[in-house]
Amino acid sequence: MSLSFPGGSDLELLEQMIRQAEDVMRGLADVQAGIRQVTGEGEGADGLVRARADGRGEVTSVTLDPRVMRLDAAALSAEVTKAIRAAQDAAKERTDQLVAAAQSRVSGLAAPLDETFVRYRFDQLAQELDAGADAFGPRSIDQHSGDLDQDAERAAQIEAWLEDGQREIEAVTGHGRAADGRIKVVTTAYGQVREVVIEPRAMRLPSRTLAEELLLALRRAQQDAERQTRRMVGDALRELAPGESFGPDAVDEWFGGVLKPFERPE
Repeated sequence: MSLSFPGGSDLELLEQMIRQAEDVMRGLADVQAGIRQVTGEGEGADGLVRARADGRGEVTSVTLDPRVMRLDAAALSAEVTKAIRAAQDAAKERTDQLVAAAQSRVSGLAAPLDETFVRYRFDQLAQELDAGADAFGPRSIDQHSGDLDQDAERAAQIEAWLEDGQREIEAVTGHGRAADGRIKVVTTAYGQVREVVIEPRAMRLPSRTLAEELLLALRRAQQDAERQTRRMVGDALRELAPGESFGPDAVDEWFGGVLKPFERPE
């Protein structure tokens, strides 16, 4: 029994899909490798404060020139925030370029597996089975149709949730402290720095120690935001599919593949 779809045979269509999918996956692998190599740098206080971020938006280093300790705590907080944001923005700009290149490759991928195609295949299969395949009766076909309808309904629920969930996630803020609470950092759900607060007491620390504590507070804030977002995703998955078990791996897959394309969207 051979099924066909307008525009070519099943075998030709499958071969085309495989070739295109392989090409896209190679491209995505190259992009991911490129993102891992991305580095963004930013500075404040006329270069006395420097920060570096990677392609995931994580700040990998903060450097304070000892001379910057002449600033008061509020001024230094502002300059550190400025440097970190600049580093993250620079890394994101480069990452966006890589992602755009990948998306242009993906957009060229044919989409034969849309709803029209699937229903066409199912309807055609049902007709041929009705014509002579007694192994599958009308009851079985009805069951498959119900599965398709259920999948379509689930997809619509997920799409609606993604719109609402995105707004909820954008409202998440991560908070991190270090140096016995004398340093506070606030980030967005995706790790971008919103605010750095250095209390006057923290200015007593050596510049190198202060830089290390700043980086520690930042990482804690990012981790806090990520924990909140993962919990939100897990709760949503359980609501969309009551009775099913979603462990950390399932949440990671959704979190990484759906809500954080290329790790840290804007």
